[in-house]
Amino acid sequence: MAETENTVLIGASIRQARRDGGLSLRELARRLEVSPATLSAVETGKTRVSVDRLASIGGVLGVRFDALLPAAVVRPAEQQTWGRERSDPIQHFRPEEWRRFGPSSFDSVLAAALAEMVKTGYHGAAMREIAKRAQMSVPGLYHHYASKQQMLTEILDRTMAELNTRSLAAIDEGESPAERLAFLVECVTLFHIYRRDQGFIGASEMRSLTVENRVRIAESRNYQQWLMTKQVDDGVAGGVFETDRPRQAARAIVVMCVSVAQWYRPSGRQTPEEIAQDYSRFALDLVRCRRI
Repeated sequence: MAETENTVLIGASIRQARRDGGLSLRELARRLEVSPATLSAVETGKTRVSVDRLASIGGVLGVRFDALLPAAVVRPAEQQTWGRERSDPIQHFRPEEWRRFGPSSFDSVLAAALAEMVKTGYHGAAMREIAKRAQMSVPGLYHHYASKQQMLTEILDRTMAELNTRSLAAIDEGESPAERLAFLVECVTLFHIYRRDQGFIGASEMRSLTVENRVRIAESRNYQQWLMTKQVDDGVAGGVFETDRPRQAARAIVVMCVSVAQWYRPSGRQTPEEIAQDYSRFALDLVRCRRI
């Protein structure tokens, strides 16, 4: 779908959310500190809305900005860089491969930075300690990455690239709305278990990114939420899911999957696969699935 068509759909979604919230166009424009003409251009798809502006609108309306993206917006066919050019190739996953997790593809510096940030937080992670973990000198560290901010951004970029490509493979394997949702939930849950350190940093250190980097990573995270929302919306449209609150259900499912990174321990009673299967069943119950 062309970008202009996406802009129209997003504008229509904003208009519907505004009306659902009982606000006039003029009142929402006032609260956003923009002109009514500017907001009208956004709602009619004549002006593209930025991620920052979308977040502001969501804040005023009391909804997460990802909920303002309609599931009718088709995923970009070549959205393999998730918002930027990457120097390393994105891994693609064949059927069933999205369930298999080997070691992370992080180089020694990123692996060291991740470990140190998990231990002390972004602001507490010292470059000398990262260098020590990577078994190199501090000047050698700077040869690979110019700053700690670049390390954090690269960690989150690569994390989202892997999660999104695995998620697309999981969805593609499903043959029905219920299977596609179940497989996506299984995928996201497994990812946050096997890549739990990356998931933990993603949940705790978005605040440490610069504005520019935060907007880019937010786009990738928003895309992941959109994938879940689309599966739920498709199931409702097909009469398979009977929930009357699909957006809320989709957000709840994502929170459930992501939070596993906060509590999972390898010494626990269940295997990652058992947990992921449970979460898939929980998700189908949440959307009131009629059949698989």
